[in-house]
Amino acid sequence: MVAGVACAAVSALAESATSGHEPAPHLMLGVLMCSLGDVAAAMTLILASAFGSTLDPPLNPLDTIFYMAVPCALTLLPASLYASHPVDWPNFGVLTDWEVYQKVHVLSPGTIFLVIASGIVSAGYNFIQYTVVQSLSASHAAFAGNFNKAATISISICLGLETLPGGKWKFVMLLGIAGNILAFTAWSYLQAMRNPSKEEGKSPS
Repeated sequence: MVAGVACAAVSALAESATSGHEPAPHLMLGVLMCSLGDVAAAMTLILASAFGSTLDPPLNPLDTIFYMAVPCALTLLPASLYASHPVDWPNFGVLTDWEVYQKVHVLSPGTIFLVIASGIVSAGYNFIQYTVVQSLSASHAAFAGNFNKAATISISICLGLETLPGGKWKFVMLLGIAGNILAFTAWSYLQAMRNPSKEEGKSPS
């Protein structure tokens, strides 16, 4: 698991190495928010595991998704309505998410259906993730998330949506992605080999 996380860090380092040497504005704020995001993601997996084991009756993955959807939506609603941020559209400056939605609804109403479809896909992904959490472990799901990111980067590069960094960092990034995938595969194999051994030890003689 440590090797997989280290490979993910190497990939991130390789991607940032050629992005320029100027210090990015609000760098420490970005690092802080990413760290808090990691803590929040870990707490989500821990809660999903607890909901399936400590509650009476326990919540299955589908119940967990719907019970957590409303609090998450209410938490994000104020930021969506009032927090302005820069957008890539020319001559628009900063907009809130709600203002972006209104503009998209006017210019391209059909795009709203893509947003709804992405929500359905996201719910399906959460269902799979919570199933892994409740049937295996939260750490397994977290490590699988790292594997998913590495696989997504690989697919994006193959489709031309992402580009490799220049020079030697190109090979460093490729090795980091491959190492992350191999580490997850090896860890999953070891977990699969260990679980049957535990079940055999518990079986009556």
